[in-house]
This record gives sequence, C-alpha cells and structure tokens, in this order.
Amino acid sequence: MKKKATLWTMPFITVILINTLNAAAGNMTLSLVTEYALKLGAELTLASTIAGLMSMTSLVICPIAGFMTDRVNKKRLLILADIGYGIFLILHGFVKSPTGLIVLRLCTGVCFSIISVTSIAFASTFVPKARMGEGLGYAALANIIAQAAGPAIGIALSDRFGHGAAFGAAGALALACMICLIFLKYEEEPRAVVAEKRKFHFSDIFAIEFLNFMLVAALFSAGNGMVSTYLKIIANERAIPSISIFFTVYSIIMVITKPITGKLLDKKGPYFILIPSVVFAAAGMAVVGISYSLGMMLVAAGFKALGQGNGTPSLQATAVKSLDKSRAGVAASTIQIGQNVGNAVAPIIGSFFVKSYGYESSFIGAAVIILVFAMALVLLQKRKGSIKR
Repeated sequence: MKKKATLWTMPFITVILINTLNAAAGNMTLSLVTEYALKLGAELTLASTIAGLMSMTSLVICPIAGFMTDRVNKKRLLILADIGYGIFLILHGFVKSPTGLIVLRLCTGVCFSIISVTSIAFASTFVPKARMGEGLGYAALANIIAQAAGPAIGIALSDRFGHGAAFGAAGALALACMICLIFLKYEEEPRAVVAEKRKFHFSDIFAIEFLNFMLVAALFSAGNGMVSTYLKIIANERAIPSISIFFTVYSIIMVITKPITGKLLDKKGPYFILIPSVVFAAAGMAVVGISYSLGMMLVAAGFKALGQGNGTPSLQATAVKSLDKSRAGVAASTIQIGQNVGNAVAPIIGSFFVKSYGYESSFIGAAVIILVFAMALVLLQKRKGSIKR
C-alpha cells in the first residue's frame, strides 16, 4: 500500500497560523477605514474611495508580487512585507488628515498585496503535491476564520479604546507573523534555479495558460462584490432582520466544506468542483435578488459558500498545482488579478444596473452572466486539457 504523503507537519501548521494572523490584521481594519476617514474630515465619497484603495493597489501590485515571489526567497519577502504591513497599520492611529490616510492605505495595500500572493506560494512549498488541493484548502480557512471574527474584534476594540488601538492591535498581529516567520525552517530554492530566472519574460508576471480561470475568478469575485456592497441595503429595503447572520452561515458552511472540497479536488480533479461551483454561485446571486425573508437569504449564503467560496480557492490550488513550483507566485497572482478586477469593477458597474432595473433584476441578470460565461470558460479550459490532476 502506498504511504499517504504527510500534510500536518509543524511548518505547515505554523504557516496556517501566520496566514490566519495576517488575514485577521486586514479584516480587523477594513470595516473601520470609512468611519475613520470621516472622523479625519473626509467627505463620504472620498472616505469610500479611501476604503477601496487597497483593492485598487492590488490590481497593480499583484503581477509584480508574483514576479518577486518566484525570483527571491519567499520567506524573506514575507518577513519584509509583514514588517511594512505592521508598521503602516500602527501608523494609522497617528495620522491627522485624509491625505495622510491615503498615503498610508496605499503603502499598506502594497504590503498586503505582496502578502496575499506570496503566502499562497509559500504555503504550497510545505504541501505534498498529491495533497495540494487539500493543503491549500486548509490554508484558505485562515481567511474564512479571519473574515468571521476579524471585523467584530476590530469594531469592539475601536468602540472601547478608539481607532488607534484597533489599528495598533492589527499591526501587532502582522509583526507577530514576522516573528513566526523568522523561526520557521524553510529550504531556499537552489541557486541554479534562481539564476535561470534572471531573464524577464511575460510569463513571469502572468500565467496566460490560466487566462480562462482568471476570468472565472473575476466573475466569482464580481458576484461577491455585489453581494457585499448591496446586501445590507437590500435587507433594509425589504425589512429583513439580522442580515449579519448571512456571513455567519457562509463562514460555517465554508469551514465544514473546505477540507472536503480540497480532498475531492485532489482525487477527482478541478472540474468536479468548478462546474458545480459555477451553478451554486449563479444560484446564490439569483436567490439574493428574489429574497424577501431571512430564511431565503440564508439559503443564498449557503449557495454562495458552495459556489464562490469553494470555487475561488480551487482555482488557486489548481493553478499552483499545475505549474512548476518555480512559478507558484505567478500562478497565485494570476488568479488574484481576477479577484481584484471583480471586486473593483462589480460595485461600480452594478450601480448603473441597480439604478435602472432595481435589485431583483440586476442580481438575476448577474446570475445569468455568471452561469453562462463562467461555465463556458471552465468548459473551454477543460477542453484544452492543460490541467494536471
């Protein structure tokens, strides 16, 4: 009998801890930025723009981060990024004007983008290739846990001790990641491999073989962006109480299904996960559009978890698994670009449709777009046959 490759090593557990703390640092502060900007004197439009600066920064930085991840020592890159991330978050508490906050959000966005891309590639170095889907699935749980707990912790700290304390605590978590990384054993790539990478190619910043998957990630994230932007507004309009439970249900289902999804990805291949994910993602958008009760919204939360929630990490794991480990950074950044595009443009484009056609028609229309185009892209990628199991 073939011995199963070991996944739960101390380095892998440490990496999951690092990912969780980094994700928590971001999620503790994201919900505070708009309010903080208003407190510093910004108008609502400017405050909202400042809150979205990190996503816009990621669009530019992700390809560069992928290139750097594959060219330099991943551990050192993460250490430097966490030092910057921690310091810039702490400095939020000392800023005195919206202009200063803009500068800090841009700097924070650069560090955050590097961490987002590099952490996926770094985690993959501690995962046996035969269990890549499962391993990166567990690593993705860090974001889910942080999304569930981070905002509540950040708001609680802010309400009790002020914004400076919340940003300071988030910065301390990032610096704690830096300390964990220093003591984590990591085997650097052979110098010969690094030397071969010195010549620049377009493939160093974008994995063109995963263009279809990047576009699928963009569609998934576009749906997620629309839900995040309009869910509370829809709930208020339709008198749906306790809508925050939507995210609790989403997180619970993700925690339950993610390890299972990862194992199925390794055993059955990506399309066994991605095709149902497209259907569930579309269903989630449609149900949000037609929901007039909390029960129906929670059904939509379940569909969203099984769709975008499981689909996007599966796209990342498949890209990382299919390319050589020397290109793990560009594999991760290519999918991340799609996520950033979807998150950045969906609320803007969606606002025009919502104004003209209302929430129900706009969300049903978005569901049809996701179902038709994402399914076509997945099937086209399957037909190409370039994905490794």
